[in-house]
Amino acid sequence: MYSGSSADQLKKELEGRVEDRLGPVFQRYGLDIRDLMTPLKWKPLVLVIGNYSSGKSTFINELLGVQAQRTGQAPTDDSFTIITTPEEQEEEGEVPGNTVVSDDRLPFASLRRFGESLIAHLKMKKINVPLLQDLAIVDTPGMLDSVTEKDRGYDYLGVVGDLARMADLIILMFDPHKAGTIKETYQAIRTTLPESAGEDRVLYVLNRIDECENVVDLIRSYGTLCWNLSQMTGRKDMPRIYLTFAPKEGENVPSELRIWMNERNELKNAIGSAPRMRLFHILHEIDRACRELALEVEALSSFRGGFMEKLKDTAKFGMLVCITAFMLGDVFMKLFLGYPDTTFLESLFKGTTSTTNLIWPLVWAMIVIASTTLLVQRFQFPRYVKKTIQNLDSLLTLDTTYKKDLWARIRDRLRLMLEKQAKRQLWVAHSRNLKRLNAFLDQDIRTFYEKIKEKA
Repeated sequence: MYSGSSADQLKKELEGRVEDRLGPVFQRYGLDIRDLMTPLKWKPLVLVIGNYSSGKSTFINELLGVQAQRTGQAPTDDSFTIITTPEEQEEEGEVPGNTVVSDDRLPFASLRRFGESLIAHLKMKKINVPLLQDLAIVDTPGMLDSVTEKDRGYDYLGVVGDLARMADLIILMFDPHKAGTIKETYQAIRTTLPESAGEDRVLYVLNRIDECENVVDLIRSYGTLCWNLSQMTGRKDMPRIYLTFAPKEGENVPSELRIWMNERNELKNAIGSAPRMRLFHILHEIDRACRELALEVEALSSFRGGFMEKLKDTAKFGMLVCITAFMLGDVFMKLFLGYPDTTFLESLFKGTTSTTNLIWPLVWAMIVIASTTLLVQRFQFPRYVKKTIQNLDSLLTLDTTYKKDLWARIRDRLRLMLEKQAKRQLWVAHSRNLKRLNAFLDQDIRTFYEKIKEKA
């Protein structure tokens, strides 16, 4: 098992490096680096989800070695329960949801947005169990069919999505009788989990296989689950599915099921690796956030470069008109108004040029410069911004699927920035900031990945 203290030490080193190297760059683009790190504070989190009666609570009790959760065939608990260990000199007990979301030391403040109904169905249990020193477990209400937000009183899948973002490991449990056929399970796998967590954080478990009548029945259930997962994930290559059951106390395990005992032990070992997964989780989040910002900066650099090219052409034309106005402005004045008596060109040819002869040429030159500036500010730049916003995709070459996924996440943020701060972005050193982001991705992130592997 990865040492919790080693993980904490490496995590603090990473946080310091991120704050030092990326803090100013994030701030330059209206982002707070602390927002990236805050959801990942506290201890590693294991989220256990699945349909009702899939054996979530039974598995948690077995894992902890105590009866922490109620168990039963029907839905027995309608609360999100965070199970952890008490702090020093703190007694075991239960903490209500309102206290959980209000505690600044915990990462659950975002759950408050789901309303009082959710808070009433949220609690924390503090139990003295060695495993909980290095991680916390979140048990969830069982997923149901034909249920809506109105039925529960809160957005269940929204809460699962928020917890999945915080979680370092997600255990998704099924049972042979409802192998992936529950409506909320379908929505979670199809939409909620892909939007909230990486695939490497989700472990699929077909639990309670001892309830299958025979091996043929087990194979049917396993095949059904594989088929349903392929439809829900859209993938042809299936992730590993752990086949497990809870041995009944005092009873010998039937010979045909002994082969599956190792599966349950491997699942427990995977949960024990949550502190190490936490580091990969943090690195993944930082890597993703940096690449999102780098793509945004690249787009802003393209926006700035495109306008500068247009401005260069306008400036060339403006300079030509300015020179023409400087040389001929007073000539046209004399032609139509009879004033001044001696034009700048006349004084130049006669060799009698004085300050007086320069007044009107300078006035005309300033008028052209002012008109050109006004043209750029009032017409050319707003038109360029509007056209850019209408064709945001033209700012970048999205040549990979990964880039397209990142672009989909930041596109609206970039549009809003251009609508509100377009002029400001013309004066930002985007190229320099992009180099800093890429240097962090190429050097620092890679270094920390190597450190995690060394300590594993």
